[in-house]
Amino acid sequence: MGIFFTVGEKKKRPGVYQRYENVGGVSIAGATDGIVACCIRSNWGELGKVHTFESLEQAKLALGNGGSDGTVELLAEIFTGGAKKVFCVRLGSGGTKGTTTLFDTADSPVAAVNMTAKSEGNRALSYMIRKVLGDESTKEMIILEDSLELERITFPTGEENEIDTFLEAAKVSRYFSFSKAEGYEDTKGIAEVGQTAFPAGTNPNVTNEQYSNAFSLLEPYVFNTICIDTESIAVHTLLTAYIQKIYQNGNILPFAVIGESTSVPFETRLAHAKAINSYNVIYVGGGAIDTLGTPLEGVRATARIAAMVASTASNQSLTHKVLSGMTDVMEMLTNSQYEQTIDAGMLTFSTSSAGNVWIESAVTTLNMPQGEDDEGWKKIKRTKIRKELMNRASATVEPLIGNINNDDDGRATILIAIGKLLQLMFTEGKLLEGGWIEVDKNNPPEGDSAWFHIYADDIDSLEKMYFVYKFRYSPNL
Repeated sequence: MGIFFTVGEKKKRPGVYQRYENVGGVSIAGATDGIVACCIRSNWGELGKVHTFESLEQAKLALGNGGSDGTVELLAEIFTGGAKKVFCVRLGSGGTKGTTTLFDTADSPVAAVNMTAKSEGNRALSYMIRKVLGDESTKEMIILEDSLELERITFPTGEENEIDTFLEAAKVSRYFSFSKAEGYEDTKGIAEVGQTAFPAGTNPNVTNEQYSNAFSLLEPYVFNTICIDTESIAVHTLLTAYIQKIYQNGNILPFAVIGESTSVPFETRLAHAKAINSYNVIYVGGGAIDTLGTPLEGVRATARIAAMVASTASNQSLTHKVLSGMTDVMEMLTNSQYEQTIDAGMLTFSTSSAGNVWIESAVTTLNMPQGEDDEGWKKIKRTKIRKELMNRASATVEPLIGNINNDDDGRATILIAIGKLLQLMFTEGKLLEGGWIEVDKNNPPEGDSAWFHIYADDIDSLEKMYFVYKFRYSPNL
């Protein structure tokens, strides 16, 4: 008859009864690593947009070198730290775009073409227009920054419709927009000019509100860490509140990485880290020096650490992870002071016996666990594992919402899927063996809702070894 039966059901009539079970059809979500979000200032690049970069070269193409008051150098630290993808917001509002006029070849030259920068900011660009060497029939416009050529636009020369052909060819420019000057109707060519400085615009204004606006732009994106280009306590407070908000709203993965330079008194840094008291926030309070004597501290250090945290798999610890290119720490701390940094939740740097600069202890700012928090949340590794489990569990079962019934069979699908995830994370070296999931016995399923308990033990790293040496003065006695 082909009658269906449910789990545990015993039929009265003789016959063949059937049911089906999902034994592997649910896709188990993988780990998300290596993604950093950042907010920076620059003298170039589109405002009010989340830029996506997978290399430093892409970033420089979109944002330039930042200028004298920019912070584009943070992107170099992020990619040095191992980031695979970066979501970046150029901070600010307002500002102006530089503009100039190109003239025609008439005996009495008149304004023929308007040339306007595509970005607000004071980026120092220059241009030249000349005939192509060895080709009298072609002209070229070369865009430069200092002596570096950024772009070359070629177009046929000749007074007949030369302006129009230039405007058509220049549509591909990444740096400038061109339009025919108002009222210009002549058919002359475009005048040649030697290297000429382009009149710079002005940089946008950056306020605390602009940081908040940038955080809002980043909210829909999935990333592991977020860093910013300021040591302002007020902005740190805004970022801390933001990361707590998105965590509560289901964006589980991110850590906010903030910090201060070693010019801030040691006790002050300790106090600032301790006051945050959140496993979603990492405070970098140390500094290091590279082979050229350049300091890595403050916002540069936070960018490097943000990338290292993001790119390190959760089954690996960042404690005693070496910072590439660093030769020494910026301040020598005593044993007691290092203990204070750990107690306060301040990540800092120390040196190994081999002279490598490494992370002393990979801690979050959680220093006084409350409520359901335990000591495991104090460590970046264990916190990252827990965040990863929650994120992967949600991603695994989310496609099932609305597609299974709230009955024994439907809930069994959930149990199987999460059980497989727990086993997978065990094989990945992130959880101890023996994790399980069960339907909450105290909250029976009802309507469209079901409650589950997931039991999992994350793995700590071996970070402390205690050796007992037992010597004998005279082994023959």
